[in-house]
Amino acid sequence: MATALSAHDMLDTEVVGRRVVQCALDVLISTLIVLPLAVLVGVGAASDSGTTAWVVLVGLLSGLLTLFWYWVLRPVGTGQTWGMRLLGIRVVRADCAPMTTRVAVARVLLLAVDGLVIGLVGLVAMRLSSRRQRLGDRIAGTVVVRDRRADRADGSACAVATGVPGRRGNW
Repeated sequence: MATALSAHDMLDTEVVGRRVVQCALDVLISTLIVLPLAVLVGVGAASDSGTTAWVVLVGLLSGLLTLFWYWVLRPVGTGQTWGMRLLGIRVVRADCAPMTTRVAVARVLLLAVDGLVIGLVGLVAMRLSSRRQRLGDRIAGTVVVRDRRADRADGSACAVATGVPGRRGNW
């Protein structure tokens, strides 16, 4: 007896190649964003003034906050980093619930594990997963899908993410 496909079965998660390029792009973009702060820290550390420690501390905190915004807060609001947007992919919760900061933090923390041995752990995990999830996605309950917003005119948020006509929900 045939059963109807669920939204999860219809997610277009065949984006492993795009994800590899996206990760490299995002590392480059976030490095370029934080680079001026790193220069500030370097100049402050080389200074003989009494403000050296403060300049270094402010530079480091600013850099960490900037990286937190780029890798965690930005995807919570949009489902995409700039690299994801350029490559036409987005992160969605597997259950089409709204992505939370906690979910995004889980994904990012496990990115360090997935990136071990030049991404080998993440690539193997994605290849072994039927929904092409790296370890961070599995723990966070997310999937990375082709961005189908341009294909949908009805504005349904979950239909946009999944490409499933008539699927409604918030994410």
